[in-house]
Amino acid sequence: MKLKNSLSRYRFCALAITCSALVAACGGGGSNNSNSSNQTNNGGTSNNSSTSVMLMQPAATAVSLTATGDPTADGITFMNSVRAAVGYTTPLAVDPTLTTVSKNHTVYLVDNAATGHNETAGLPGFTGSSPMARDPNFAAEVVVAGDPAAFQNSLSPVEDIFNAPYHRMGMLSNYTAMGVASTIGTSTTGVPWEALNIDFAGLNTTASPAQLVAYPFPGETGVQRSWWEAESPDPFATQPQYQNTYVGYPVTIQSVVGAKLSSVSITITDSNGNNVPCLLNASDNDTELNNGAMCIPFAPLQANSAYTAHLTGVLTDMSGKTYSISNLSWTFTTGAALINNAAALPGVVPLQHPRPD
Repeated sequence: MKLKNSLSRYRFCALAITCSALVAACGGGGSNNSNSSNQTNNGGTSNNSSTSVMLMQPAATAVSLTATGDPTADGITFMNSVRAAVGYTTPLAVDPTLTTVSKNHTVYLVDNAATGHNETAGLPGFTGSSPMARDPNFAAEVVVAGDPAAFQNSLSPVEDIFNAPYHRMGMLSNYTAMGVASTIGTSTTGVPWEALNIDFAGLNTTASPAQLVAYPFPGETGVQRSWWEAESPDPFATQPQYQNTYVGYPVTIQSVVGAKLSSVSITITDSNGNNVPCLLNASDNDTELNNGAMCIPFAPLQANSAYTAHLTGVLTDMSGKTYSISNLSWTFTTGAALINNAAALPGVVPLQHPRPD
C-alpha cells in the first residue's frame, strides 16, 4: 500500500507471491455482523477538555456479502460494507478518474506479470512511474496481484488486502473517494495473472480524531481466527520465524489521518481473562505507523470464543492537543473457521500466498 500523506506513515513495498488453486487459502474479511458494543472508556484529555476518546460505534444492521464473479464490483461493495459495519455513515464515492487510474495500473500489472505500485517506462501498459505520477490527487493505494489460482473467488482479492493489518488501516481511514479496478488475463509472455487495485483520495476533515476505529469492531461475531502472515512491509520483520505461517487474526485501532497514537499498549484476553500473547506494533516501535496500532496474536485464536481487546495510550490530534486513553476495551467473537472464504484442504498449509502491496 502506498500513501502520499506523510502524516499517516503506512508505506508498502512491492512484493507478491502466487499459489496453486488446490492449496491456496486467501482469507476472508471476517463477519460483517455487528452487535452492541461491549466497551469501557475512561479516557480523558490533558487540557481538561470534556471530550473523551471513544470507539466508533458499529452499524446496527448485519451485512452479508456473496461473491458475484466480478472482483471490481465486489471490491466496491466490500469496501463500503465493511466501512459501514465499523460505523462510517457516508460511503466512499466511486471516482471516475481514480477508477481509470486503478484500471490502467491493473492492466500494466497483468501485461507484465508484475506486482506493486511502480511502473517502468517502455513496458506494455505503462501510464506513470508511481501512483502520484498517474494521479497527483491520490492519497493512498492498495494493490494485490498474482496467479489467478491464488484467489478462490471474486471477493478474495479485496479480502486478502483487508486482512493485512497495515493495508486494513489505510482502507478504514477517513478518505472520501475511491477507484476500484481489476484485471484478469495473460501477460505478454503468456503468464496467467490477476490484479486488484484501489486508489483513495480526499479527506473527511470533520471526522473526530477522538473517535477511534477498531477492527474487529465491537460486538463483531464470526471473526476469522487466523491470518496467513504475508504483507509488505512485514509486521513480523523482527521475528521471521512467524513469516509465512498462520498467526492470530490481527486486531487494529486507528485515529484519523494526521493524528498520532503513542505510548500504546494493546492487550487481548480470552473469556477467562487469560492474556493472549501478541505482537504489538505502534508508532513507538514501528516507523510505518503514526495514527494506528496493531496487536497480532502469535497463534490462531480459538473457535467460537469471545476475546476482549484493551487499549491504553496517548492520542495527539492535528492541533497538538493530547488525550490520555487510560482504558478502552471492546469484545469480539470468533467463528468456527480457521480462515474464511478459503479452498485449502483441512490441515494443509498453503505453500504460497499473494502478498498485498
